[in-house]
Amino acid sequence: MTRTSGESRLPRAAVRAAALLTAAAIPMLAAVPASGLDIRGSEWPLNRGHLAADRIWPTSRGKGVTVAVVDTGVQANHPDLVGRVLPGADFTGDTADGRTDTATVSHGTAIAGIIAGTGASHDGRGMTGLAPQARILPVRVSEQGVVASQLLADGITYAADHQAKVINVSIGSSIDYPAVRAAVAHAQARGALVVASAGNDGTSGNPIQYPAALPGVVAVSGVDSKGGFWPHSEHGPDIALAAPAVGIYSTNDQGEYVKADGTSYAAAYVSATAALLWARRPELTAGQVVSLLINTAQRRTSEARDQRYGYGIVDPRRALAAAAPTAVSNPLMTAPPAADPSGGVASAVWPASAAVGAVMLLAAAYALRRRRTPQN
Repeated sequence: MTRTSGESRLPRAAVRAAALLTAAAIPMLAAVPASGLDIRGSEWPLNRGHLAADRIWPTSRGKGVTVAVVDTGVQANHPDLVGRVLPGADFTGDTADGRTDTATVSHGTAIAGIIAGTGASHDGRGMTGLAPQARILPVRVSEQGVVASQLLADGITYAADHQAKVINVSIGSSIDYPAVRAAVAHAQARGALVVASAGNDGTSGNPIQYPAALPGVVAVSGVDSKGGFWPHSEHGPDIALAAPAVGIYSTNDQGEYVKADGTSYAAAYVSATAALLWARRPELTAGQVVSLLINTAQRRTSEARDQRYGYGIVDPRRALAAAAPTAVSNPLMTAPPAADPSGGVASAVWPASAAVGAVMLLAAAYALRRRRTPQN
C-alpha cells in the first residue's frame, strides 16, 4: 500500500537504520524446527490451570471475529495460519497487502499464531491459537522492529476502518504522540477494542508506555507459568490485565516456530480472549467486553487494581460464562498517566539471555515488545 502524501514520518532508510541497530544489539532467536516437536503440547498457556482452552472451545473459538495485528506483517502461508489471514495493508510499501513478514524477528507472525493458529500442521501438533477460528487482518507498519509514529497511527486507523473488532498493538514508546492518540480515539469511536502490550523495560526504568497508557486501551503485563509476575514486564497504574508472557511458542515466517518471552505475547492472549467473547456475543460493545475481561480476571492481590497484574490474569472461561454487564461504556476511559515532557527520542531495551542491550532509537520510532531468548 502506498503512503499518503503530506504525512510526517521517518524516511524508510532511517527506520531501517534504527532497526539494524536493534537487531545487531541482540542475538537472534533460532527457529524451532517442527520435526519431532509437539508445539501444541508445549503451549502451557492453553492448558488447564491456565487459560483452559479445551474447556472454552466448545463455547467459542472466535469464529467470524476480525483481529487486526498492527505489526511487521503476517506470513499468511505458514501451515498453521493458512485460511486465517485476510488481505490487509502494508504502510511500509514493501508488500501488497501485509500478508508477508520479512522481519528477522517474525514478530507479527508470532502474534497472529497466538491469536488464531489452527494447529493443523504436523498431524495436529502445530501452533494452536486461543481463538483458532478468528480472522487476522495484517497491518504492516514495521520492517525490522521499529516504526515511525505516523505509520503506527495510520495502521490503527486502517484497522478500525476495515471492520477489525480487536486491534492488537504489541508496539510502544515512552512518548505520547498526538497522531497515535488520535488514531486510538478514532478506533474506539468506531467500536473497536485496542489491546496493547505494557512493554519489557520493567527492570530498566519502567517508563510509562504508549499506546498502552492511553484512555480505554487494555494494557497487558506478563506472567509466568506459575502465575508470577514477569519482572521484565513494565507495571504501573495503567495496567489493566496480565497474561502469559514467558516461554511462549508461536509461528515464524519460515513455516516453523519460535520460543520467546515478552508482553507482546501477553497482549495477543488478551486479544484472542476478546475475540472469543465477541464470537459468542456479537451484540456486546467494546466497553462491555472490557468489563467482562476485568471483572472475571483472576485476582492476584487484595487490591482492586494492582500495578503489576492490573485487575488480574485474564480468564477466558470465566469471561465467557459471566452475564453481560449492564453498562456499555468502557471502564478504562480515564485520564492516563502524564506523559514525559522531555520527549524527542523513543527508547527501547531488549534484554536477551543474561545481557541487556539498550538501543536509543530515532525520534518518533516505536519498538516491538518482545524479549527473545536463544534456544539451547
